Amino acid sequence: MLKKIENVVIIGAGNVASHLAIFLSKKIEIKGIISKNKTSALQLSTKLNCPFIDDLSSIPSCDLVLICTNDDAIEQIESQISINFNVAYTSGSVDLNSKTQRKNYGVFYPLQSFSKDKAIDISKVPIFIEAKNEEFGQKLFELANIISENVAFASSIERKKIHITAIFINNFSNHLAYIANKFAEENELNWEYFKPLIKETTDKILLTSPFEAQTGPAHRKDYTTIEQHLSMLNGFSKEIYNLLSNSIINTYTSKK
Repeated sequence: MLKKIENVVIIGAGNVASHLAIFLSKKIEIKGIISKNKTSALQLSTKLNCPFIDDLSSIPSCDLVLICTNDDAIEQIESQISINFNVAYTSGSVDLNSKTQRKNYGVFYPLQSFSKDKAIDISKVPIFIEAKNEEFGQKLFELANIISENVAFASSIERKKIHITAIFINNFSNHLAYIANKFAEENELNWEYFKPLIKETTDKILLTSPFEAQTGPAHRKDYTTIEQHLSMLNGFSKEIYNLLSNSIINTYTSKK
C-alpha cells in the first residue's frame, strides 16, 4: 500500500518548477532540486533551504520525484531515474507511457501560465492527474489537493485537448499582443493607451462567451476597413490579420 506523499524531489528550476516547489514547500518537505541549469537550481534550493542535487543517480529516498522540465526531456530523464522511485511529470501534452516498467508513474499537470516574478494564487489553479494505476493516481490527487481547490483526473487525450485550448487562450493571445505592441512602437503610439482595452477584453470574455463578446470590422463585415488595414501591414502581421479576419467572418456567417 502506498503511503501519503510527504516529501518530493523536484527536477527542474524553471517557471513551473520554481512555483510548484515554493507552493509545495509550504505543505510538505522538498528533499532536493535537480537541474542542468546549476545557477537557477542553486538559487531555488537556497530559497527553499533544501539540497541542490547535481546528478540523477544521487536522488535521495523520497515519496515522489516530480519532473518539471521541457516536454522533450521527460522521457530521457525518466529513463535515468532508478526504477524504485515514484515519478510524475507536469506536462499537458506528453502521453503517459504505459509501457514503462516503473510501477508508479503519473502526471501532475497545473493548467496555468507561470512566470518566476509573477505571483499566482495556486488554490484556484486546476491540476489534472493521470497515473498508471489507480492507487498512485489517488496519491497524486491528494498531493494536488493540498495546494489547489480544483483537482481532477484527465486522460492523456483529454490533457492534450486541454493543452491545445490553453495555447489558444494564453500563448497565441499573448503573441497577438506582442504583434500589437511592436506595431504601436513602430508607429510611435503610446502602449498605455491600449491597457484599458486589454483589461476590458479579458473581463468581457470572463463575463460572457467569446462568441457573444466579438466586435470589430470583421464581425461587422466592414471589408473597406479591413482592406485599408491590410494595406498598412506587411509580412506575418498582414497574414495573421487576414487569416483571423476571415476566420471571424466565416464564424459569424455560418452561425446565422
